[in-house]
Amino acid sequence: MKSTIAVAALLSILTVVRGTTVSQCGDIPLPDDVQIENCDQPPCVFYINTTSSMTMTFKTPRKLEHIAPSAVAHVMSIDVSYPLDQDDACDGIVNTECPLDDNQVVEYTYSMFILPIFPEITLTLEFALVDKDQDNEPFECFQVELALKSQP
Repeated sequence: MKSTIAVAALLSILTVVRGTTVSQCGDIPLPDDVQIENCDQPPCVFYINTTSSMTMTFKTPRKLEHIAPSAVAHVMSIDVSYPLDQDDACDGIVNTECPLDDNQVVEYTYSMFILPIFPEITLTLEFALVDKDQDNEPFECFQVELALKSQP
């Protein structure tokens, strides 16, 4: 019994250690884990004119059928919607298929191209998954500080 508790504690510590540190978006649930490529601690560096990827793991709050990703950049008190090239978040789910059952563990991956028109800047990115059947209500969301930089 003690060994089971010790293993469970170790696994929970490893889960926290392997993910990227992110913040919650208001009262919207935070994913169980977020892993941003080459980033453990913000600010995460995204290079302009390249692709950066992230994976988030979460439990569904209810049955979900039509979901979409959403990204908003918060820059100097201005909110700018970032155009994403994925209308159906089901395309990014790697461990199961849509529709999703209530309380199902889901792993979602998204790769984002950082447009060459962006200047070098630091911003806060808010990334959410929304339920298209519930007026695009976000059901998972995280915020992370990014530093957009030119390639070295």
